[in-house]
Amino acid sequence: MTLDKQTNLTSTRRQFLKSAFAVGATSLLPNAVFAQSSSPNIFVWITLRGAMDGLNVVVPYADKQYLTLRPTIGLATEKLNKLDDFYGLHPAMKTSFEWYQNKQMAMVHACATAYRERSHFDGQKVLENGTDNPLHRDGWLNRLLQLDAKSKGLAIDSGLPLIVQGEKAVSSWYPNNLQARDSQVELLEALFQSDEKLASNFEEALKIEMMSNRNRPGKQFPVLASQAGTFLSAEGGPNIAVLELGGWDTHAGQGAETGRLANQLRTLDSGLANLKKALGDNWSKTVVMAASEFGRTAAENGTKGTDHGTANAMFIAGGAIEGGKVLGEFPGLAQAELYEGRDLAPANDMRAVIKAVLQQHMSIESSALESVFPDSGSDKAYAGLIRSS
Repeated sequence: MTLDKQTNLTSTRRQFLKSAFAVGATSLLPNAVFAQSSSPNIFVWITLRGAMDGLNVVVPYADKQYLTLRPTIGLATEKLNKLDDFYGLHPAMKTSFEWYQNKQMAMVHACATAYRERSHFDGQKVLENGTDNPLHRDGWLNRLLQLDAKSKGLAIDSGLPLIVQGEKAVSSWYPNNLQARDSQVELLEALFQSDEKLASNFEEALKIEMMSNRNRPGKQFPVLASQAGTFLSAEGGPNIAVLELGGWDTHAGQGAETGRLANQLRTLDSGLANLKKALGDNWSKTVVMAASEFGRTAAENGTKGTDHGTANAMFIAGGAIEGGKVLGEFPGLAQAELYEGRDLAPANDMRAVIKAVLQQHMSIESSALESVFPDSGSDKAYAGLIRSS
């Protein structure tokens, strides 16, 4: 190695060490494990924390009860981007509508996990662990990674969310602008050099940092989504990534075509657009899925919002899908059709949808996916969701 190259590498390592020390070595280093995935395809999961109101996103405008239940926050039909003769998409999701028209976006309505209560905490646990038990302690995506010894995942998060916790080591990355003193950096560097495993993990963590786009710091979802695309496009990078976007708990002042929910949807839509841009040609082999822990009440409440509900809509996007359709049985919004007289009924198993994508896109056998999502529904209803390569 030449002196110039060695000097540049030392400088790069010191810059990274300052970043790593500032956020804590335990959050960046022990989980930084890389390997080549058996699948050439890319999968991105986005957790929409706080329970998105799917009825005001993928709007069943042809159901006569919709505007009756939502006289203030319901979206008028003429304000929607019509998906078909029954559903319309919220106008804030302009990019998503374009994708839908180009068959790169699909939705599944009236879907739910196995959870039937209305606690954010437990609902998110079940969404991420893939079971019917909030106390189950490993994530469904980690169990998926265990099926393939060569698989590799990356969480764009300040820690490791439950969905990727488990026996398989998973990397995480999160931007920060903190600084550490040189003396602290030197101590940390010495620690790396004295421990073979930690030194090896440091090398892998350095690879992650080198893949990042350092010219675009920030923690907003659109920026993080762009960074995820950069990681997923990097040579030797991961092919699975997890992101999240919170702020969907619209108990009051939810709004219709404008307002709190509309602002959230624009943020999500912008992030999806950034992800696609960063992926470049890799978009053609990508599937993105986004879902919340549960939906919201069919009727608006007294503060012009909605409360915790049950079934919801979920998104499937990417250059690898056969989109342009809204899937799943829709049970209706009449009083007799609502779950416990208040919520959109859970007519479709969210886990079955995820299994269908994983089976078709990531080439995972259906029988193996039963260990990832135990006691879940059949994925056969969603055949043909991924386009033939």
